[in-house]
Amino acid sequence: MALHSATLTCLQVFNAIVEQGSFSKASERLNLTQSAVSHRLKQLEEITGVVLIHRTTRYIKITDAGQRLYNQSRLNLAELERTLTSLRSTSAAPLSLTTISSLATKWLLPKLSEYNQEYPSQPLSVLTDDNIIDLKYEGIDAAIRLTDVNDPSLHMSFISDEWVFPVASDVIAKDRELIDCPKKLFDFPRLVDVIAERGTDESSWKGWLLSQGLSFPNSQMEQNFNRTDIALQATAAGQGVAIARASLVETDMLEMKLFKQVGRAVKMKYSYYFVCPHEKAENPEIINLKNWISKELKTSVSRVKQQLIY
Repeated sequence: MALHSATLTCLQVFNAIVEQGSFSKASERLNLTQSAVSHRLKQLEEITGVVLIHRTTRYIKITDAGQRLYNQSRLNLAELERTLTSLRSTSAAPLSLTTISSLATKWLLPKLSEYNQEYPSQPLSVLTDDNIIDLKYEGIDAAIRLTDVNDPSLHMSFISDEWVFPVASDVIAKDRELIDCPKKLFDFPRLVDVIAERGTDESSWKGWLLSQGLSFPNSQMEQNFNRTDIALQATAAGQGVAIARASLVETDMLEMKLFKQVGRAVKMKYSYYFVCPHEKAENPEIINLKNWISKELKTSVSRVKQQLIY
């Protein structure tokens, strides 16, 4: 006998009756009327040619034939659901997400396993680029951007503000009071992200020193890098002092304690936004990704922010 879709539906209703112990509870679980539940059971009994459940005004009693059918169908339906889940997982096209390399390296990649556990059927492809990418032209689903620009051509959702501050390893900061004496930072090599230094915002040495009423000294040794995450690696190795962002140092500063704050924290003019094309904003997978990133990134920044000196 071929298993038609109607038979499968009847089996699901029958299993719900057995598991819930009543027609009324089964109807609530399945969001069906009690008459619809009764009708499905009657259909299944006509298909099998046997009575599956004895029903009285006070209780139900499953027959021997009904118990045999329930035991077998429960296993088969569970296996079917596992197969369908597996097929959905393997056939789902990965979502593509782009962000700046420093955030991808220091924050996103270490947390990807948590995302994959929460959304196993929703794979994510991560692309890094320190330039603004045209999402529609490149066919990319979404981005995390650190910006102060509102782009009306895209759906933008605020995630978190950002804070910057100088950091150094214990090799440099040990036994030295640097927070209240920022000029003492000039005694150590300055580790510079040359990309950030092109601007005058607080993530550059130029911008941070200006916020403290200071300017570059003529004599300080300087080591240049083209990425903030590389400058932070050099900092952890004791090579000098770098400007850090709160989002990048949750693990290095709070958990591994590779370096610590050595200058007052300043709020950036830029904030983090989740960005995607308008036509994708209501996509359930995009909404899941946005909510996960917003929750996790906000938490990471908040954890570091609570430990900072301003």
